[in-house]
Amino acid sequence: MYRTDVMRGFTIVELLIVIVVIGILAAITIVAFNGVQDRAKVQSVNSDLAMLAKAIQAARVNESMVLKDITGSGCTHCGNQAVYEQTLDRIGAAAGMNLSGLKDGNPWGNKYAIDENELENMASNNGCNRDGIGVGTTPSGMTGFRVPVIPTYSC
Repeated sequence: MYRTDVMRGFTIVELLIVIVVIGILAAITIVAFNGVQDRAKVQSVNSDLAMLAKAIQAARVNESMVLKDITGSGCTHCGNQAVYEQTLDRIGAAAGMNLSGLKDGNPWGNKYAIDENELENMASNNGCNRDGIGVGTTPSGMTGFRVPVIPTYSC
């Protein structure tokens, strides 16, 4: 026989236990995923810089020129966005690589630093300065960037 006088449902203690368990799971999830986006952005920068370094080296070998002669600039990151994009196009064409994904810059929207130093200032020293690339402007406190060292080409 079925009893109709019994109350059905959850007690307040059971509900509180469920709420506490959900809260603990939420706290664990937040801690586990804290900083994931920042770490992903740093990895993206590291990948972009490695690709740019390889493209620069390939462009110099393919064209038998130093980087400043390929790009037509001595300091790409000193110029505006149009100069930056033109430089990437020239490096990409000389290297046979597509660098259009770098035109938007780093994940924070700032262009990467490209400094064409080799064979610059020939009068003051023998011009054996190293070409350099960099992350560009990032939020303060960001770490973990691996900026590749580009070997000299003609020195």
